[in-house]
Amino acid sequence: MFKQLKLYQIGAAWPTAAAQLEEALAQEPFTPCTATQQRSTGWIPPRGEAHGALVEAVDGDWIARFQIETKSVPGDAVREHAEAAAAEIEKTTGRKPGKKELRDLRDDALQALLPSAFPRRTVVTAWIDPVRRWLVLDTCTVSKADELVTSLVRVAGKGFEVRLLHTQQTPQAVMAAWLAADSADKLPDAFHVERECELKGSGDEPALVRFSRHDLATDEIRQHIAEGKLPTKLALGWQGRVAFTLTHTFDLRRIAFQEGVFEKTDANADADRFEADVALATGELGGLITDLVDALGGLERLT
Repeated sequence: MFKQLKLYQIGAAWPTAAAQLEEALAQEPFTPCTATQQRSTGWIPPRGEAHGALVEAVDGDWIARFQIETKSVPGDAVREHAEAAAAEIEKTTGRKPGKKELRDLRDDALQALLPSAFPRRTVVTAWIDPVRRWLVLDTCTVSKADELVTSLVRVAGKGFEVRLLHTQQTPQAVMAAWLAADSADKLPDAFHVERECELKGSGDEPALVRFSRHDLATDEIRQHIAEGKLPTKLALGWQGRVAFTLTHTFDLRRIAFQEGVFEKTDANADADRFEADVALATGELGGLITDLVDALGGLERLT
């Protein structure tokens, strides 16, 4: 849970109780793809229990899960099926199908093959902090995040507002300042730079430099920054408790909780384990996000 994060702010027109959000999400529950359907999305119980609640409230935070199911047919199979149908038409009628008819044959081939296609499912966890008005998704894939947010906006009702979280200073500018600094003391106390980063230049064919398992507090790094290369990724640590990679788009990737952060729970107490894991993860990550936002100059507030 929460190996990567995409961060949003939500407006004031937001459900004030988990029960209200539950009612809203119930408008779009997940149902599997039909035989000829390529894609289906909807909300599922976050505990994984059939007919369970669609929203779980844990220590004041709300947890929901959005499922995406896709079925795809290999293009070669569609083409072969359509070509066989076209050959049969030519054989029986003596004419070659035109462009429009060939498109229709490909569509027919896809519909014929879809029932045997194997479905693939992806689940995106949404963490809502109704006090700080955060929406945090455990994906950095734009298309998946957009589908979830689109569904949320659709069911939440008129006036609901959500946008990517923006800070007064950009992550890229602040990361560049940290790497250009000649002293680690210039970093906020909560953070320290790890040993990986990616720097990118400008222009039509920008230079790209990656450092892995490399000391970043060096003149070489500072020279790259002075030459105009800017960080697109930077590995950071937070209070010795969480390691992560910050991107220039303000995504948090490769999140890893350090040893000892999570306490062991009774393996047989699934309900307690779910709540304990959620509480620990959101508690740690909530502190990390707060410190990170402060380090970037604070939030640009929603009006």
